[in-house]
Amino acid sequence: MPIYGIAVDIGATYLRVAIVRENGIHYKIQAPTVREGDSLSIPRQIDSLIRHLLNKTGVGIEYIKGIGIGSIGPLDLRKGRILKTANLPFENVPLVEYLQDKYRVPVSLLNDCTAAVVGEKHFGKGKDHDNLVYVTISTGIGGGAYVDCKLLIGKDGNAAEIGHMVVDK
Repeated sequence: MPIYGIAVDIGATYLRVAIVRENGIHYKIQAPTVREGDSLSIPRQIDSLIRHLLNKTGVGIEYIKGIGIGSIGPLDLRKGRILKTANLPFENVPLVEYLQDKYRVPVSLLNDCTAAVVGEKHFGKGKDHDNLVYVTISTGIGGGAYVDCKLLIGKDGNAAEIGHMVVDK
């Protein structure tokens, strides 16, 4: 049986979950991002979408080797949490711990646009570039960057979070 991963994209408008393999997306689903409840509402929604996909596809959990999350920020990567995003009514959302406890696989968290620049660097037009900037304009404005072949993350994972900069005269 093939090895799979779970990819999660948490946006202010939609939450997307996919079962992926080395050659790309195998199955995917999306739903409007939950906007009511408590700090566990988003992790519970992710869990529900993952379980739906696993049931629909027949892929057994034993074949899932990890979960990667690209999320709106700001984030605290050390704690694996969304802090207090401007676009959703939740604070201190425990993504990594919740999903690791549920699925017993490694879970990685990055800012959504940082995750996108990683994809572009490894699979897209950025393969041959040492310096790369990725900007997305959606519900917010996001950024991700490589500088001298090093992913720019910052101490909490928000180094290229360009959508919520304060410009002080």
